[in-house]
Amino acid sequence: MIFLIAFFLLLLTMPFFIRFMRRLQIGEMIRSEGPESHQNKRGTPTMGGLLLIGVILLSAIIAILLKSRFIFRESYWILYMTFSFGMIGFIDDYRKTIRKTPYGLKARHHIILQIVFSIPFLWALGDANFLTYALLMIIAFELLVILSVSNSVNLTDGLDGLLAGIAIPIFGFYYFFSYHFAFPEISHIALIFLGALLAFLFYNFWPAKIFMGNTGSFAIGGAIAAMAILTKTEWYLLVLGGIFAIEAVSVILQVSYFKYSRKKTGEGRRIFRMAPIHHHFELLGYPEPLIVVRFWIFQLILTAVTWWITGISY
Repeated sequence: MIFLIAFFLLLLTMPFFIRFMRRLQIGEMIRSEGPESHQNKRGTPTMGGLLLIGVILLSAIIAILLKSRFIFRESYWILYMTFSFGMIGFIDDYRKTIRKTPYGLKARHHIILQIVFSIPFLWALGDANFLTYALLMIIAFELLVILSVSNSVNLTDGLDGLLAGIAIPIFGFYYFFSYHFAFPEISHIALIFLGALLAFLFYNFWPAKIFMGNTGSFAIGGAIAAMAILTKTEWYLLVLGGIFAIEAVSVILQVSYFKYSRKKTGEGRRIFRMAPIHHHFELLGYPEPLIVVRFWIFQLILTAVTWWITGISY
């Protein structure tokens, strides 16, 4: 039921949201150094993550009113991480689309805001009234998980339908995993994400009628990180979030090698034609929908492998 509520809420309201954003002339800013094929996306309505977050929160409220669900604090913390990280992305999108600054927030400002919004979540999970060395180590590790997941998820959002299609199997995994291990509140939240993302994909697949923007990608990253921490599946993300890891590593390698080669030879060299790696495949000549669908298939395989690792069977 909650899946259908989220699905139809977003499916039916998105056309109005797209027209509203077009009326305000809030469209995607395309950087000149990006793939040439992306230039025709300039002006496509963006910040669809605002509606995505709104539908998720509204669906949760409806579920509370109808079924008295989400009585556990875990539900509220997932919604908190979704909303707070979504607002970090919104600030970035606002600077790019309204203030017309192509690069938005600086990386260090992203990190600072992510740390600030993560601390209440991590502190509440610590169940301690005072700091200990062990608690500090736990907080540091979980903070690393949040920063790694949220930023790598954000890097993955670069092709029409790519992130939404990858996130759907991941939230599907957390629905079944949480249901099996008696985390009903988390499974219900995962269902809401599944419904909302599936409806969003209807408008976001190539050629996209709207982009989620950093508002949506950071919200998704915050939610996935929160679910992983609450279900103690952080290490599973090495497989389940394998695509996110590959995208992030491709950027790290590209930047590191460029700086190293420029220092050694005076000319920066690249490992990939462009990073993140999905742009590398674009510049090799692969059609965008083909890249996206193949990434989806790879994610389905990673999700199945992760499920096998858990050892759960039905």
